[in-house]
Amino acid sequence: MAGDKKPGSAMHLGAGALSGVTSCVLLQPFDLLKTRIQQSHAQSATSPTKNPVVKAIRSVVTTEGVLGLWRGTVPSLLRNAPGTSLYFYFLNHTKNMCLALENRISGNVPRTKLSSMSNMAVGASSRAMAGFLLMPGTLLKVHCESSLYKYAGIMGAAKEIWRSGGLRGFFVGAVPTAIRDAPYAGLYMLMYEAIKSKERDFALKRSVDLAETTVTMVAGVLAGLSASYLTQPFDLVKTRMQLRPIEYPTVLQSFSKILREESFVGFFRGISLRVLRKGIQASLVFTLYEWVVRANTQKKSAAEASARV
Repeated sequence: MAGDKKPGSAMHLGAGALSGVTSCVLLQPFDLLKTRIQQSHAQSATSPTKNPVVKAIRSVVTTEGVLGLWRGTVPSLLRNAPGTSLYFYFLNHTKNMCLALENRISGNVPRTKLSSMSNMAVGASSRAMAGFLLMPGTLLKVHCESSLYKYAGIMGAAKEIWRSGGLRGFFVGAVPTAIRDAPYAGLYMLMYEAIKSKERDFALKRSVDLAETTVTMVAGVLAGLSASYLTQPFDLVKTRMQLRPIEYPTVLQSFSKILREESFVGFFRGISLRVLRKGIQASLVFTLYEWVVRANTQKKSAAEASARV
């Protein structure tokens, strides 16, 4: 049937890029503030005297103005637009491959949806592949957001990183980034698909007309919040390794140093900003992505139906 025809790779790349750009521009202040909070432990992670988020906002606005909250937006766009696009591209292809494999194994019982474990594997592998390819962009983004470095634009940052570390310098923090992103994406996909299924079952049992946009938004927020909490320690280690590589040279040494000097609570510096950003971003990205794909599919189906008349 024409309506069952799946959109091509270009559509998944385009939908991913659109959702990535939109979320990046809207949510950049969350990323910048998280980086500023995580870059050092000058203030104890357990100190209740001042809200670190409010302190960071005041510091940025006072020294750089309101627009300073969007510092690092350009490298974020250069990283997130192709990154989100590649992620959905890999996600689409690995989903189809896993579904074909599961159908081959199941034999006479065709499947239209992946199993929970396959959803987890698809999400993890897709994010890991996209993350590794865009690692230089991730490093530039963090350096431009931090107050520890003062660069004359993106090219200035790139030249300095190349001068101090060569090609390898652009991949500092790649291990904790992969350890953070792969489990995050795997857990996200597992929970995202499970929550969507529960929402639809709930609506069907109670004869509720639940819009697909609502289904994806709710599932995106809940899955994003949960996965963010579970992978937060790796996010902090990644930031420290990228901004202060001399003090935090390896993953194990970084974990040991943070645990010794800041206790377990120290791993959750900036957690409120990351959780809030990830929840909103995941909901926005997946809702926009699926809306674009659905709209394109419906448009093609309508065009093919008109052509047959």
